[in-house]
Amino acid sequence: MLDNPQGRATVPRSIRSTLAAASLLAVAVSGLAGPQTASAAPPNETAFLTLAGRDTFCLEQYRRVGNVVSGTWTVLHPPRVFVHDYSIALGTDGLPTRYVMRYSTPGAPNRPDLDSVAVDYGRDSATVAFFRRDSSFTRHIVLHEGFPLLGQSFVGIELALMRLRRMGADSSVIALHPPTDPSGAGTLAPVRFVSRDSAIVGGAMRLHLAQDGSILGLRSGPLELRRVEPFAMPAIVDGFVKAFAPRVAALAAAAAARVEIALPPAQLERFVGEYAIGQTIVSISRDGEHLAMRLPQQPPIQLLAMSPTAFFVSKPDLVVEFESDSAGLVTALTLVQGETRNRFTRRH
Repeated sequence: MLDNPQGRATVPRSIRSTLAAASLLAVAVSGLAGPQTASAAPPNETAFLTLAGRDTFCLEQYRRVGNVVSGTWTVLHPPRVFVHDYSIALGTDGLPTRYVMRYSTPGAPNRPDLDSVAVDYGRDSATVAFFRRDSSFTRHIVLHEGFPLLGQSFVGIELALMRLRRMGADSSVIALHPPTDPSGAGTLAPVRFVSRDSAIVGGAMRLHLAQDGSILGLRSGPLELRRVEPFAMPAIVDGFVKAFAPRVAALAAAAAARVEIALPPAQLERFVGEYAIGQTIVSISRDGEHLAMRLPQQPPIQLLAMSPTAFFVSKPDLVVEFESDSAGLVTALTLVQGETRNRFTRRH
């Protein structure tokens, strides 16, 4: 899986071709195309690349200076680019004491509703503050020795594994906390070091590790994580934003052209129920003269009809398309966000 014994892979052909096809800055491509010399790499710099099959899914890069870790995790859902700039303060025992994440969607026509999140970690609790465009709120949660886990950002898991290695532990349990989840529900993940160069986290995720516990890579279904040479994150983000701009503009024009129509209550009732993809369940309910959709750990979202079987949401930009069988029974829905489509089957 990795290209050299130090565990640092050069960025694979899939991302280089993606960058080239997107007409990114030549300096960015050349900087990613091969390994850097030891003197050129910043001290304590960590860079990860996550692939979904052959496609680049996300990039992460962070640096540790003393007890402060700062970095950026960028997710690509073409034509959208989602950027999370974060910092983590660590105590002398290696546990996080504060996590701050600022969220942005460069190139999008509108700012995201969420601006930033700040978490103050205690030994057995945490205080989470959410800052939105026009409001803020705070949650106090029970959490024992928590580490942040945001999507496929692996900084929290790596910090936890390196701490366990320094402690000489063969196995343990780590508390992984999703900072942007308003419920504050964390996950207790068992950790078992199965050899000097690997560990199993959460019972199923097997990570390839360096001797100090830092992550070298993993495979989990279609996702592959690789440790790569440091790269110029701002140039890469800017390149993708520019390359995706025409597609973003086309989607914005399509969204602006949507017009709400009225549907009779009997038509709306046909869609009420639960729809699932894997373990993820979406609920559709009546909300007066509209439908409401509830995603996992999210407040209800009102759906506006634009045809007898398709509905839309203005913010965030979503479209929900329902399917029926030959008897007219609703069997599935497809959730469309930008160019991403996810099909949920109706539960009976």
